[in-house]
Amino acid sequence: MRFLLTSCCFILLFFSQAHTDAKILFVSEDPLTDRSFLYVMDDDGSNVTLLSHQDFASISRWSPDGKQIVFGKRTEKHSNEFHIFIMTVDGTDVRQLTFSDSNNHPSFSPMGKSILFKRLEWTPDGDDFVRYICLMDLENGNVKKIVDVDSNRPTFSPDGRHIVFSGIPSFGKSGANVWMMGADGRNLQELLPPLPQGLPHFHRFHPIISPDGTQLLYDEAEITFIQKGNVTYMVLQAYRYFIYDLITGQSQQLKIPKDYKPAGIDWMDGNKAIVLSVYQTEIRDWDLEKEEVEKYALYKYDIWTQEMTLLKEDMIDSLLFPDWISDDVLSVTPVGKQPIQWGKLKGENSKH
Repeated sequence: MRFLLTSCCFILLFFSQAHTDAKILFVSEDPLTDRSFLYVMDDDGSNVTLLSHQDFASISRWSPDGKQIVFGKRTEKHSNEFHIFIMTVDGTDVRQLTFSDSNNHPSFSPMGKSILFKRLEWTPDGDDFVRYICLMDLENGNVKKIVDVDSNRPTFSPDGRHIVFSGIPSFGKSGANVWMMGADGRNLQELLPPLPQGLPHFHRFHPIISPDGTQLLYDEAEITFIQKGNVTYMVLQAYRYFIYDLITGQSQQLKIPKDYKPAGIDWMDGNKAIVLSVYQTEIRDWDLEKEEVEKYALYKYDIWTQEMTLLKEDMIDSLLFPDWISDDVLSVTPVGKQPIQWGKLKGENSKH
């Protein structure tokens, strides 16, 4: 009996140590200094860990096996030029992948062997640039231009057969829809129903297909414009969040307040929840010269109960671009990176 109890205790201890909570990768950015760093935390908001002192970090994504992270990074403070980097999940072995033009919005292919990203390539005269969606082979570093198109946040479908992305709105002229094409860049088409013409404009952003490939998550901004003298001002009407069923073609609007401005959304717990970075802005008749310091926080939205739970917020920084990964994928916690209290972490971070 004593042997049996000892064996049971050992098994329980082993599984408790082997278990790894699902994780959320995100960027913490100070909107006043423009400095930003990469962090990871358990998906209940605990165990916040600084992954790397890669200043000016931008959109970041897990590899499918949870062993690597790819991210964009500004070349310098306040710059609009980005390059793409890759590192191991513990924040070490940082390698730069792109060295020319401006490259951002990276994500892994479903097999983890290549990186999909957005490139702004300067024309020979240096006066303009051409936008591409590109694919880099991680084994040899070769870059293939898939298609010449204005895009934001291109990502693969889970089966790797398609790429979805949002378009880029034209200020005062037209909105931006969600598009889909084959992985080879062929058969480019609007995935969602066409946007209505005229005002207000509707801008659809952050499209990402669910892990089982049946649903599309995206958000939408309703914008109008007013003229004051010779200046045209953009006026916010509402933000909305939707799940689009790729089989039936039906949309479900989520019960998220219309004044929650997004800076990234992702699926969470499979198809059961979403994680989102939002800032509670002010819906008003006109924006004009009023400026706001936008501080984004991370929330979980349960699709079944329609409840929102605050996961993490910060008094100084904005928490941006969340990317969730299942504990079924992760096998170990970040090596050599001890979880510490958020306040202490912020104090140390300010020294770098």
